[in-house]
Amino acid sequence: MLLDESLMEIPWAGSIPATRYRAKIDFVSPPTRRDTFELERECFLGVSLENRNFEPARFHSLLEWVSRRFTKCKILVGDGIHRLTLESRTRMPATEARDRALRLGREFMRENRDILALYRSITQFEFITCSEIQQTSEYSAHHQAISDYFLDTPEFRESVERFGLRYHRGDRNTLSEAEQNYRLNISSSYFIEEFSVFACLVNRGITVMVYPGSFSTLAEIADNRFPGVSKALESLCVVSLHFKKR
Repeated sequence: MLLDESLMEIPWAGSIPATRYRAKIDFVSPPTRRDTFELERECFLGVSLENRNFEPARFHSLLEWVSRRFTKCKILVGDGIHRLTLESRTRMPATEARDRALRLGREFMRENRDILALYRSITQFEFITCSEIQQTSEYSAHHQAISDYFLDTPEFRESVERFGLRYHRGDRNTLSEAEQNYRLNISSSYFIEEFSVFACLVNRGITVMVYPGSFSTLAEIADNRFPGVSKALESLCVVSLHFKKR
């Protein structure tokens, strides 16, 4: 049974500035791991670039939440996949989008290193990037397998596309059909790349992902809706958080 967060005192908290937000669990996928995911020693925390959920005050509250539960945490900076967001929303050329995405990732890590240092006595935080994982043969194998499953399994493809539509719903009425299809295809590529990175981390023994938001398709994978998509993803536990002001 999970502890009441209000009762979880941190003896070293006096050296850490109070955060403006408190991160709270929204839901856990699969639900059967709701009471057991904290038994793991390590998690990875996903970071989306140019996203308000990772501005300093909110990011700090995520670190605080993780530090209460895990002794190690990889902070996964989504630089390599962010290029697709830039291409989709601004039609930025691919090379320019990649260069900008990698630069944004480096800036995020540089700007937040001091915050990580505040927690070094209790949790070992370490930055890793999507771009470095995407250079591995392991990633290529996962990407090929998940891409093939996407093409061969209509139900999975529909789930990924529904997931993508959520990210463009605010613009849909102002976009041509061709532009909508372009963005949807880019979004599907984004999620397949992202899922492939997650699979690599699971294979490294990190089976808990923490993120301030939801991953509907990952939740469906966890609920065994798409058997055979990826053994790694099927064993991933996703902890979705939300923020509350203190």
